[in-house]
Amino acid sequence: MLELDQVRQAIANNQVPPVNLWFGEERFFTQEALHLLKSSYLAQDPSGSSIEILSGKGSNPEQIVEIANTVSFFGGKLIIVEDIPYFQDGQGDTLEPFFGYFENPNPEVCLVFLAQSVNRGRKFYKAIEKAGAVLEFGSPKRVQDWVAWLDRELASRNKTMKPQVKSLFLEWGGHQVGILSQELDKLALYVQGREIRAEDVQGLVPQAVEATVFELLDAVAARSTKVAVQKLQQVLRQEHPLKVLTMLSRQVRLLLGARAMRKQGRGVEEAPRLLGIKPFEAQKIWQKSNQLTWEQLAWALQECLETDVAIKTGRGDPEFLLELMITKFCER
Repeated sequence: MLELDQVRQAIANNQVPPVNLWFGEERFFTQEALHLLKSSYLAQDPSGSSIEILSGKGSNPEQIVEIANTVSFFGGKLIIVEDIPYFQDGQGDTLEPFFGYFENPNPEVCLVFLAQSVNRGRKFYKAIEKAGAVLEFGSPKRVQDWVAWLDRELASRNKTMKPQVKSLFLEWGGHQVGILSQELDKLALYVQGREIRAEDVQGLVPQAVEATVFELLDAVAARSTKVAVQKLQQVLRQEHPLKVLTMLSRQVRLLLGARAMRKQGRGVEEAPRLLGIKPFEAQKIWQKSNQLTWEQLAWALQECLETDVAIKTGRGDPEFLLELMITKFCER
């Protein structure tokens, strides 16, 4: 989100760098930033002739540099190079034309390279970092960051939610910004002039599988077999049994990791780094790790492994085997 603000500010001040590298897991934010940049060029040239979109795999560096050095009739040009392969092994000398261009880029051109992931140690990355700007577009990390994002999205739609409904929406809908944005569009259209309520979220927004898995674990911790099996069946309507088992095994491993951290006297702030998960998920895992003992979790992980073998060797119906496992969890 901070990256989007940087792009907005740079456009407003007419200070967008001549060379840019945008990457990250959150494609929704990348596309929004591109929309802002394209709109600024379309405002000057509604024909769109000042915007050129190239494929990093379909255009070689020499071609891209030649296009970048060509002056537009309107005096400014935006070149977007998508799906770049420049961080893969074996690029070698093929990227040399870029390095010469980066040392003296065309001031009338804004060149934007798009990648899903990068290697910060590569010469290509360091050259762009020196010549222009590198932005990583990722999902919000902390709870307050998610709420801040949601507040902005609600304001842009002239809608409101009470704090508890915001928490419900973020828990219920999962943590993929693009999907949540689409669900907000749907909610805004449905409620029209009134506030978005909890029943609107639960009635219109599909519950994310991850959220249902957490509810399943809550039921297990509460020894509520009926609710746990119901939640399992709900997840199985969306995912293959082996995928569900993988998700459950992962949660158990994370809970074990959190329990180990507690035993070592560590705090939740270290969980994202040590467990390899996002801060938002880390807080949820940390809270639930206090509900089940180390012995229960170790036993549950062993049951997950045995159920996995049973499913893969055809020792029973996969859904029945999962229900049996969950029932054992609740009775342990």
